[in-house]
Amino acid sequence: MKPGLATRIRSIGELIIYGCIFISLCAVSMSIETNLLLHLPLNHFFFYLFIFSATLFQYNMHYYIKTTANIHSARFAWSMAHRNMHLIFVGTGIVGMLVSLAFLTLKHYLALLCIGVISAMYSLPVLPFQKRKRIKDFGLLKIITLSLVWTLVTVWFPVIHLHSIDAAFWLVFLRRMIFLFVLCLAFDIRDVPVDAREGIRTLPVSIGVKNAYLLIYVLLILFVALSIWYLFYLPEPMPLAAMIISALATYWVIDYARRHRHDMAYLLGVDGMMILQALLVALSFWVSPK
Repeated sequence: MKPGLATRIRSIGELIIYGCIFISLCAVSMSIETNLLLHLPLNHFFFYLFIFSATLFQYNMHYYIKTTANIHSARFAWSMAHRNMHLIFVGTGIVGMLVSLAFLTLKHYLALLCIGVISAMYSLPVLPFQKRKRIKDFGLLKIITLSLVWTLVTVWFPVIHLHSIDAAFWLVFLRRMIFLFVLCLAFDIRDVPVDAREGIRTLPVSIGVKNAYLLIYVLLILFVALSIWYLFYLPEPMPLAAMIISALATYWVIDYARRHRHDMAYLLGVDGMMILQALLVALSFWVSPK
């Protein structure tokens, strides 16, 4: 491969990953997976455009205003050098949300209000405490809230107008939250040096990195156990196989990221487990006997 072409491909890859296009696709893929698991029709294009655009807006705004990070972070260096690109994606996200808002239902608006309140409390200094005024300033509460918001967006939001709340829904909800908690915990482990320096007592800072990895492995076992339990509601072995493969792949990727602490190992590898799981679930239904 010519050096110029390799550089161009790398630049495009960095734009997709560091510009938060990839994580926005992860949100869409998880939302589609929910409908597949619950045997519900997929939502329309503009619904998924809204989820993509909202994620694109939220993450690019976060990295645009972020001022501290690990000094060796390739992502932080890219953000500092491409602040205008973050602004372009913020604007793109706003336009996408405005275009797709008209196609959402009243239940979607109510769900967005709930998710928006939680997100605001996560990021904005609105809590009535003297020093810690944001949810993200509280270690354990931070990771629980982040996992909850992602679960609400990718499990509750896609089916709120299609599906009643039953045991199958709650199993999918709880399993998804555990899975997302694991991914968030892996990122918190990566950020231990910065969080410890800034006095943010995340879970890995509080219990130690070794215990945090042990918790990840226990939660992945619980994830598989819930997948087996799900068989009692929908006796389909192929989706179970998809979840087991997803858990094993997540274990391997997190272990790889632990040994190769490059941003891409997390942003492409760990985050990529969301898309991988959605693809495995889609494949499992495609190969299942009709």
